[in-house]
Amino acid sequence: MKAPQIREKGAMAVKHGIRERILRLRRDPRNLFYLISAAGILLYFLLSLRWGGQLYAWMVQENAPEIRFVDYFSHLADAVDRTALYQHFSANETATYLPLFPPLAYCMYHLLFRLTAVPDAPPEGTRAAEAVPGALSVFTIFLIFTAVLFFLGISLTGKSSRKKDLAIFTLLMLSAVFGGSGYMTGNSAMLVLALLMLGLHLTDSSGALRREAGLLLLAVCVALKIYPAVFGLVLLKEKKYRELVRFILYSLLLLFVPFVFFGGLSALQAWAANLFYPLASSDFGRLQYLKGIFFTLIRILTGREEPLFSTALSAAVCLLWVWLAWRSRSRQRTLFFLTCVMVFFPSNSFRYTLAYFAVPLVLLLKEDPEPGLRARPAALLSGLYGLLYTVPVWWLLVLPIGRRFTVHTLTSVEIWLYLAAYTLVAVMMFLELRAGWPGRKRAGASSPSPEKA
Repeated sequence: MKAPQIREKGAMAVKHGIRERILRLRRDPRNLFYLISAAGILLYFLLSLRWGGQLYAWMVQENAPEIRFVDYFSHLADAVDRTALYQHFSANETATYLPLFPPLAYCMYHLLFRLTAVPDAPPEGTRAAEAVPGALSVFTIFLIFTAVLFFLGISLTGKSSRKKDLAIFTLLMLSAVFGGSGYMTGNSAMLVLALLMLGLHLTDSSGALRREAGLLLLAVCVALKIYPAVFGLVLLKEKKYRELVRFILYSLLLLFVPFVFFGGLSALQAWAANLFYPLASSDFGRLQYLKGIFFTLIRILTGREEPLFSTALSAAVCLLWVWLAWRSRSRQRTLFFLTCVMVFFPSNSFRYTLAYFAVPLVLLLKEDPEPGLRARPAALLSGLYGLLYTVPVWWLLVLPIGRRFTVHTLTSVEIWLYLAAYTLVAVMMFLELRAGWPGRKRAGASSPSPEKA
């Protein structure tokens, strides 16, 4: 075969491949997620060949590669002395950090410390804990365990499709939210996300033992992070009253019983006092949570600081989301609006909390298309998810690599990701409200049971 014929045949193959992908995108607009997410990630790696570590520093949380693994090793160092953890930090007026996690989280870190620490030589501080021989090996095993659970949660959600499972898992893990924040800092939110997905799947199963295991996993999520408690509304909405009672009981037991390992009642009192710390202060310029947004806008517009009013406005928005979750006939949207509460209400939210939107995303991608959802809205939602879970290198056309802001958590990547996140929330709210407009047939209205989307 001559060279011109080979080139012509190759060009035809490329055109055929492009045509097939366009047809596939038209058949299922949700494929736009894979296209956008993969494009940003691939372009990031290609540009890294030119800018290397400079581009990596731009991508990671707070433009600070030095905070690698900080959320893991700082808590590991804190959990060395269980009996004085909460009391020590509460009594120390110069402390820049307060232990806000419930005790079950510190039980986990203490067990990991026991696997890591040299006997009679406890590490003091984050970097000292990281430098202990074997510490990084245990941390690596922890990350692998978390990632395996996360992949299992993806594979069990929705319809079985190994290709989709691998594609979703790979793109999420390489995104700026997961790879550049959650796993880079070693935050326990990644473990909670995996357990949450498994728990939601198991509570929907037909076997009694599997449902009970699901309730226990959801309760563990509450005992680790508290705010996953909002998913109890799913049980209430589905009229699973007995399961709801057991879920509340398991959550209370796992939340309060471990205080006996940390000093008992005095530790409980100190922890309760610590919880009001993030509610009593706000960071100007923080766009990762509602209160920071309202606080910033009020200060810019009026020159006054109104933390309590900002909290009240945040609570009102969260109540709106809860109402939308309650009225929605789509399980995917119900989980989405409850996830909004989890992500945007806590005042110590960072980029990694956006990972929780993977819960409704996996449902969107792996279930049948939502009844009544047209191609354009489906493409819009999928595209916004793709813009959220990628590495937004195209943003460098607007804000250069070296651009820095006075607020350390306000980076160019944060600006892009939260623009995508809040746009996604606004579109989802519009679609849900439009579904309830007078004279408009609600999605799934013809089905006797709530339709999964």
